Amino acid sequence: MPRGYEYPYGSMACVSTTPEPPAPTSVEPEEMTYCYAHKDTPTRLRCTRCDRLICGRCAIPASVGQHCPECVAEAQKSAPKVRSAIRATAPVVFTILVINVVVWLTQSFVYRDLTFRFGAIPIQIAAGEWYRLLTPMFLHAPVAIWHIGFNSYALFLFGPNVEQAFGHVKFLILYLIAGFSGSAMSYAFGSCASVGVGASGAIFGVLGALLVFLYNRRRSTFVRAYMKNVVFLIVINLVIGQIMPNIDNLAHLGGLIGGLGVGAAFDNPPGRKFPAGVQALLAAAVLLAAVGLVMWRTSNFVCG
Repeated sequence: MPRGYEYPYGSMACVSTTPEPPAPTSVEPEEMTYCYAHKDTPTRLRCTRCDRLICGRCAIPASVGQHCPECVAEAQKSAPKVRSAIRATAPVVFTILVINVVVWLTQSFVYRDLTFRFGAIPIQIAAGEWYRLLTPMFLHAPVAIWHIGFNSYALFLFGPNVEQAFGHVKFLILYLIAGFSGSAMSYAFGSCASVGVGASGAIFGVLGALLVFLYNRRRSTFVRAYMKNVVFLIVINLVIGQIMPNIDNLAHLGGLIGGLGVGAAFDNPPGRKFPAGVQALLAAAVLLAAVGLVMWRTSNFVCG
């Protein structure tokens, strides 16, 4: 808000001189920024989409931060008619949710051996069945509705924001690399007498990418508050995973690290944009790091 001046007053005795106006506050020109639409309104708020300076009258709340009227109008032109439907706004998230539910129903009521056929079993991975580092992210504990229910809700809650921020193809790549990284971390440092299933490693990767996106736009008070909430959610879930039995915190941590890496590669914050080739190389580097971890564990695999 613009600052006002407080004028001193005292005796009402007349004086012969004309009162001097108050000295203006010394403000360096570069410290004062103004709304692009209301040129006389100082502001430090920016559109989280185009980085344009906007005031409170122009700011329109968005899923991440706030947008200017121009960006909202542009998005509305290309938006589907049913904007609230996840199938229209986040088709990759919608597809993953459907696959997870169908597979879980199959595991629980049709073909229970599916869990052991495609779950992350370290001995089988060491024997060369590397596909088990990918397939577990589409499996969940049979019959345990809380497991798939919690993961599905988390993906439904945060997945669409990240998919809209990064794009459909990049989101799918992010999800798969984060899930693979989570499985690789669990395989490398976890117990060899276990069967790993669940999408939580990939979902932690989604949260990691969201954290990168918010951090790169942290000038906005709204974005900083959202970022703190995401950090709190990550920390509390890691603590719960450490306390409760049968929760693979290593997979959570590996997925989070993978998501942070791929998110940093794919994000294009204001003032920086990696070429598509560089983004692909950086994402590939994250994947190769996870592959290297798997190779290291396989070459030193001992299960006693």
